[in-house]
Amino acid sequence: MENDIVIGRVDWTQILYVFTFGAMAVCMALESFFPRREMQRSLLWRWTNNFSLALLTWYLMTVISALLVVYIAQLGVARGIGLLPAVGAGPVVSFIVLLLVAELANYGIHRAYHSIPLLWPIHAIHHTDVDVDVSTSYRHHPLEPFITLPVMTPLVLLLGAPVEAVMAYKVCEIGMAVFTHSNIRLPGWLDQALRPVLVTPDFHRLHHCSQREFTDSNYGGVLPWFDYLFGTASRRPYDEQESMELGLEYQREPVDSRLDHMLVAPFTAGRGVGQQQARAD
Repeated sequence: MENDIVIGRVDWTQILYVFTFGAMAVCMALESFFPRREMQRSLLWRWTNNFSLALLTWYLMTVISALLVVYIAQLGVARGIGLLPAVGAGPVVSFIVLLLVAELANYGIHRAYHSIPLLWPIHAIHHTDVDVDVSTSYRHHPLEPFITLPVMTPLVLLLGAPVEAVMAYKVCEIGMAVFTHSNIRLPGWLDQALRPVLVTPDFHRLHHCSQREFTDSNYGGVLPWFDYLFGTASRRPYDEQESMELGLEYQREPVDSRLDHMLVAPFTAGRGVGQQQARAD
């Protein structure tokens, strides 16, 4: 499939690789110079386990999912399938429509992860990190892409957005995933200015607060608009970001963030099962 994801002389596969690691490198540098919070755990320990899990999930979540979506978009365009071509929408309009539809779908999927008992233990791996930085971006269980793709792929085919618009959205999504999880201090005025239009690190970090009222809020990935629309947006005073507890109320021991434990946690009964069940009640 990778050989098919070439438009003219543009190899989108290479763009994904370069852009993802470039975004990570930039945000890591900014975290070092302008940290928002002091890390609670050893950076070496966290990065070893988080990036080990990322190596297993990143290719599924970023490369395979993006390339599959782009491949489906190419297929749809080639066969004249889709609503956007039918109304004569160009690349810019197609990108805007795709962004809004995809963000709404992702918002719904994210809320489902938090509310459906079978899905929460899978997604909880992302939330058991007691610190949040760039390495948290792809701290997801490998099963997550197999739940998300069956929803997103038909949407792309139905819309029929051109490949350039689809790839632009995927690049935007990847960059924002890294940025919103980064431990970067934005000035209060800048965070306030960006919040109406973009998910900021402070906005998303609140989603990683251990208090459930905040964990179950701020679901947006790129846009915060659906949180505002559906009443799931939350906020805390700017200064509380530095002291609030991150992670979950359970699974807070270092061993809970070890690679082997993260991989088997959704399938094993243990610490936090009672709290997980309480979330669904």
